[in-house]
Amino acid sequence: MAKLTRKERENIKLGIQQENVLLQRVKRYVQYWFLFFLVCVIMLFTFLKDSPTGWRIFVIVLAVLSGVFTVFSYLSYRNGRKHVLSNINYLDENKQ
Repeated sequence: MAKLTRKERENIKLGIQQENVLLQRVKRYVQYWFLFFLVCVIMLFTFLKDSPTGWRIFVIVLAVLSGVFTVFSYLSYRNGRKHVLSNINYLDENKQ
């Protein structure tokens, strides 16, 4: 295995830092979408129990969309975290 040059190591370290910042942002998105999903579900089973059908359908659509966005955001966060860890392992393996 060839040793990394100093510039290559610095580029990998900078990439890890940038990806960590992005992962924090994606983690917040996961939390926001999940919270919105919970609010929609709670509204469906409490406030909109006896309301007209139009409002219930609207909130159901919002709940489904927020649930899908929650799952996609979580998958993005998980895959990004795996990529950062693989970069850290690659950097550790190629230390001088």
